[in-house]
Amino acid sequence: MKMLVSVNISKGFNVWLEMAKSLNPEMVWSGTNPDESKVFMIVDMQDPSQMKTFGEREDVAKARADAGADVASTTIISPIGEDYLP
Repeated sequence: MKMLVSVNISKGFNVWLEMAKSLNPEMVWSGTNPDESKVFMIVDMQDPSQMKTFGEREDVAKARADAGADVASTTIISPIGEDYLP
């Protein structure tokens, strides 16, 4: 199941991206708004509970916070049905 997710960040996209690469192999795509205060990502999980379990792990929450992610702002925007990535 793919989902479109967002999170607020405070240390810029590159800092967040390095952390995400080390923790989140389920990420299919990520991008940021122009002022690098919010990240949008597509994640591919077996089911929604996997995302919740992953996000609640203390080590993951700490790494995300250290990289400037406002963990509490993580929002599932929508599940994704069909998609196309050229």
